[in-house]
Amino acid sequence: MPPPMGGRGPTLVTMHEIERILRKAEEPLSLNEIKRRMRAKAVRHGTVRQAIEEFKRLGFVVEGSKGVLWTFNLSPELWGKRVQRL
Repeated sequence: MPPPMGGRGPTLVTMHEIERILRKAEEPLSLNEIKRRMRAKAVRHGTVRQAIEEFKRLGFVVEGSKGVLWTFNLSPELWGKRVQRL
């Protein structure tokens, strides 16, 4: 089981918005850049950090020295070929 999160986590709306921003990005984005691109301008740094940590735990993003990059691929071509081989 994953460790419990302290306090309240990010809302589902926030998670979806961060996902949308990261999917559209062509290069790694810093947390400050993610916050700048969000519609809600009063998002706390800790909320964005919690969302990124959850995406990392699920294997959807990687985080490095240059920022966060979406890595999960839902392309039907990618998954369709794997399913057909099994």
